[in-house]
Amino acid sequence: MSNRDIESNKDKQIKAAAYYDKFSRIYDLLSPRHYYHKARLQAVKELQLSKGKTVLNIPVGTGQNFDYFQHYLNNTGLIIGVDISAGMLDKAQKKIEKNQWINIQLLNQNVTNLKADVEGVDSILCDLGLSGFPQWQHVIDSLISMLSPNGRIVIMDWYIEKPSFTGLLVQWIGRGEVNRPLWQYLETKVTDFHVDSSFNRGNVFVASGTKIAP
Repeated sequence: MSNRDIESNKDKQIKAAAYYDKFSRIYDLLSPRHYYHKARLQAVKELQLSKGKTVLNIPVGTGQNFDYFQHYLNNTGLIIGVDISAGMLDKAQKKIEKNQWINIQLLNQNVTNLKADVEGVDSILCDLGLSGFPQWQHVIDSLISMLSPNGRIVIMDWYIEKPSFTGLLVQWIGRGEVNRPLWQYLETKVTDFHVDSSFNRGNVFVASGTKIAP
């Protein structure tokens, strides 16, 4: 990657962080629990969590997945929540304190710099992020490399192949691209691959797989 590309990505990251800092103030209103409830239920189920396990959630946003994780972990193990937005993490921290959860660690990090801090996790949930991340193929590869042997990775995101009003609205709000072949790429990188694209009128998918043993 050239120095120009590196600087361009840094600029994008700074702008993204600033945007989501502002968006965090109304995120839970514009994206209420019920809107992604069925997709989140399926996504967390595919992680195959149990007490004492470690799960990485990126981007963690305002912590909307915490309840779903705790259904399986029951305040054990470790939930690592990562987000580029300090505003989003502030909302997530408030949820942690309100519910007295003791097994959650929050990191204000960019996904491309994450591997140095996170390795050997049992499962990873990347939800509503890859449609906006630059170099998304590299991100998927990097996330898989952080998994322990036979670890599970789940992607929950939008996929709208043809232009539509919903697609344009999601792109405008989320600052991403809804036609990226995310799950198609994941399928080439894992075993036990499964995808369900029936959520939110067929516009949201949940794809999962297991890290290929070395």
